[in-house]
Amino acid sequence: MQLFTKKDQVPTEYKTKEELQKMGKIPVGAPIAKLKDRDRYHYLFDLKQSAPIPSRHSAPIQPTVDNLAKALFAVNRHAKTSPQPQKLYQLKTSVIEKLIDEGKASKVGLQQSPNPSKYHQQTSNTLVKVGEYGFHILSTREDLLELPHLGEWSDDFRNPTDTFPLRQAVQLLEQYIRPKETHPPVNMKRPTPISKPNHRRKSFFDPFPKK
Repeated sequence: MQLFTKKDQVPTEYKTKEELQKMGKIPVGAPIAKLKDRDRYHYLFDLKQSAPIPSRHSAPIQPTVDNLAKALFAVNRHAKTSPQPQKLYQLKTSVIEKLIDEGKASKVGLQQSPNPSKYHQQTSNTLVKVGEYGFHILSTREDLLELPHLGEWSDDFRNPTDTFPLRQAVQLLEQYIRPKETHPPVNMKRPTPISKPNHRRKSFFDPFPKK
């Protein structure tokens, strides 16, 4: 990670978290540099990789294809630098598979992976187009047999930088794959009490009275 020792050395697009908050933004990516100020270190974030601070009173984000693609981009980017990325990658795959099943995403072809996983023998991944974004998932046997091979991953393709904060992205994707079940409205009226019959205890007749 790049280290700056003077404020005037920092590029104008690099901002601290406090500077972003004053601009009404929050970082959505990992820090890209550090600024040493006396005995303190300040993490620096790319202004392009920031998003507006969500308002508490703002309407919930709808799971449109465009919003889901932005959320997938945020989750995928954080997974690449996370020490435990399994849950993020699993969420990403589940969402993409559902989008494909609903006809909202399409498989483009196979691409040679630059960093094959040590857990998988295959070296090709399937490129999936979601809106204006492209994502890679593990190829199925049908993909390897039917999809065209596009060669190695190209650095010429760049996803758009519009995205969401990670927490907001995860909530949106989970809402899409596990929508809340709808229940009939609960009747808030108190039930009418049922009167119980009054059973008086009958006196016990002793057939053998004491003398």
